Amino acid sequence: MSFRKVKMKSLLIKIGVGISLGVNLFVFSVAMYGLYTREARVEENRKWLTEQISKQVHQSVILMMPPVTGKVNDGNKGN
Repeated sequence: MSFRKVKMKSLLIKIGVGISLGVNLFVFSVAMYGLYTREARVEENRKWLTEQISKQVHQSVILMMPPVTGKVNDGNKGN
C-alpha cells in the first residue's frame, strides 16, 4: 500500500471515531435533559389530572342531583 492510502484510511477511522463520540455525547445529553425535566412534567401532569377529576366529579354530582326535592322513599314502610 502506498503512504497516501494508509493516511487516508487513518483519516477515515479518526472521522468515524469523532462522529461516534459526537453521537454518543448527543444521546447522553438528551437523556440527562429528560431526566432533569421529568419531575416538572410529572408534577404538571398530576396537577392537570387532579383538575380533570375534580371537574368530572362536579359535573357528575350536578347531573345526578334531582332538579327538585320531594318526598323521600324510605322503602321500609308499607303503602
